[in-house]
Amino acid sequence: MMKFTIKTFGCKVNQYESQAIRESLQAGGAREIEKPGEPADLVIVNTCTVTRDADRSARYWIRRLKRENPDSRLAVTGCLAERDRAILEGMKEVDFIFKNQEKQRIADFLIAGTPKTKSVGMVSDRAEHKGFLPLSVSLSDGKTRATVKIQDGCNNACSYCKVVLARGPSRSRSLGDILDEVRRLADNGYKEIVLAGVQLGSYRDGIGDHSNSLVRVIEKCSKIQGIVRIRLSSIELTDIRDPLIRSFRDIPKLCPHLHIPIQSGSNSVLKNMNRRYSAEDCVKLIEKMRSKIPDFCLTTDVIVGFPGESEDDFGESLKALETLRPLKSHVFPYSPREGTRAVLLRGLPGRVVRDRANRMIRRMDCVSREVRKAFIGKTVEVLVEHRNPRSRYREGRTANGLRVFFDFPKEGQGCIIPVVLREMFEDGIAGTWQNSGEGDRDGFFMESDR
Repeated sequence: MMKFTIKTFGCKVNQYESQAIRESLQAGGAREIEKPGEPADLVIVNTCTVTRDADRSARYWIRRLKRENPDSRLAVTGCLAERDRAILEGMKEVDFIFKNQEKQRIADFLIAGTPKTKSVGMVSDRAEHKGFLPLSVSLSDGKTRATVKIQDGCNNACSYCKVVLARGPSRSRSLGDILDEVRRLADNGYKEIVLAGVQLGSYRDGIGDHSNSLVRVIEKCSKIQGIVRIRLSSIELTDIRDPLIRSFRDIPKLCPHLHIPIQSGSNSVLKNMNRRYSAEDCVKLIEKMRSKIPDFCLTTDVIVGFPGESEDDFGESLKALETLRPLKSHVFPYSPREGTRAVLLRGLPGRVVRDRANRMIRRMDCVSREVRKAFIGKTVEVLVEHRNPRSRYREGRTANGLRVFFDFPKEGQGCIIPVVLREMFEDGIAGTWQNSGEGDRDGFFMESDR
């Protein structure tokens, strides 16, 4: 039996596509390796190119995986393969290269036993971004939450972003295909689905008012038996309109949490990024959502050290993020990407960028702690997930994205249970399963566990 392994980098869309490739290989009779050190016949690296670090990490793992599996055939796909094929062609470890639009053919191509040769690294001579990539899944990592890709590509033109070059313009999946996949996942025991896309808010179902397209997907999915939560992945601020905000009130299964990449709180930097909104727009929208959606939580991305960013600009960005109070902030030092407009701008010294990133991370960690602390003492509903690998405790998430640690005596994966939030722990909150008794301190983390 042919054995394979997949290494995935980047966003939920990439993770979804790796799962689709995995299922295609398994359907063809291949088996994924289960034990560390077990040799693989096929190695697939699904890359990201959002930052230079992502590129470096992909190259490192390509070399490492080939050393660990010297007799394997190694294929590379993803956004790095889309935009920097020449770099990968120069790596002796790489046997095949597939563009994003060719991912649906990877399994057939590799299982067929095509000889190692760079000349057939790309299945077609020129794969254009036409139509929605016909991939689908029946399973996902874990047994509680599954990602459903409904959209690909992006219609924005942010000056720093290479993803639009790799993924092309926005394309949408048919509503029927989405619902078929969600039903299949529900039948396989998944309780929560995450609707994902590169520019999720640009989803168009071709039915009536386009501004309601994403809401219609949410409504239809909410009616599928077995699905108890619907979560949205990253969505642009400019794609959040009143119909979507009202859906948090009208559709109880929709989780009161959004990941909105703010990127900067400085208006001059946002203009140079071509982000098409102001810091004031961000604050106004988040205040509106918090006023209409109980316990709404925001997570975000922020870039520091963008070309031309002054110390005052950085201060404005820091102040805006403190006002927005995200539950979690992913802080990225600016990374110049070939092919983007921003790469033509004069960059800041590396030490300045690193210093600002560290300062932003420290402050946003404090903000995250303050946001989580406000939930101490509340009873929340937690979707039971896996056991924490560093302890005997289980962990799970609330609908609004809080990470919760608790003691739970049953397997219970996929159950939703009441947990009283007791105290801060790591990047989440430790709590007591309500049925375990108010005085049972074994139900949450003790001081000795820290």
